[in-house]
Amino acid sequence: MLRIINNFKNISLDVVPTSSYLVNINSVRWRRQPRKPMWKGTAKSKIFRVAPRPQVPEEEYLEMKRLYNKYRTERKTIRTFLTLKYNEEFQQKEDADIKRKEFEDDLMNCMKINDEWNAKQKVIREARVAKELEEAIEDAKQRKIKTEMKREEAKRKNKALVESEIECSKNFILPEMLDAEIERVLANPVDHNFAIDSDGNKIYGRHTVATPKEKVASSQNN
Repeated sequence: MLRIINNFKNISLDVVPTSSYLVNINSVRWRRQPRKPMWKGTAKSKIFRVAPRPQVPEEEYLEMKRLYNKYRTERKTIRTFLTLKYNEEFQQKEDADIKRKEFEDDLMNCMKINDEWNAKQKVIREARVAKELEEAIEDAKQRKIKTEMKREEAKRKNKALVESEIECSKNFILPEMLDAEIERVLANPVDHNFAIDSDGNKIYGRHTVATPKEKVASSQNN
C-alpha cells in the first residue's frame, strides 16, 4: 500500500531540486498499530466474512471526488511544468564540443585499455606458441627416431631373408645340371620306408632284410 504525500505547499518553484520525481512516495506496511504483517494471510475466522459496504453520504462523496480530482490535476501540472523547465535547462547547458571531447577522451581511454590488454595477450600468446613449437619439435624428433628404428628393423629382416634365400640357392638345380642330377638320382635310389623289429631296431628299405640301425627310443628322443 502506498501513501502519497503532497509536499509542495509553501515551496517556491525556484528552489525545487532538479529531480523529475516531485512527489514523495512512501512505502507503508500497515495503516494502524497493532496489526499483523501482510504476509501472514487471512485468519481462518475471517475467510468467509463479508465486510459491510461503507455508507458514505452523497455530499461527502462528491466533495472527496472534487478534492481528489483537483489534487490529481495540480500534481500532474506541476510535474509536467518542472519536467519541461529542467529539460530545457539541461538542453541549453549541453555543448556539442564538450560532448565530442568527452566522447574522444572516452574513446582514447578505451583504446589505451585495449592496447594494454593486447600487449598482455601478446606475451601470453608468444609463450604459448613457443611452448607448442618446442613440443612439436620434440614430437617430430621422437617420430623420426621411431621411423629410423622401424627402417633398421625392416633392413635386418630383409637381410636375413636374403641370406637365407642365398643359402637355400646353393642346393638349387640349374638347367645345365638337370641331366646329371637325374642320372645321380637314378643311380642312387633312396627308399624312405623302414620297419621296427621286436628289439626296437629300425630296418630301412622296403625290401631290405639287413642291418639294424638305431633304437626306437633314440628316434623318439630325436
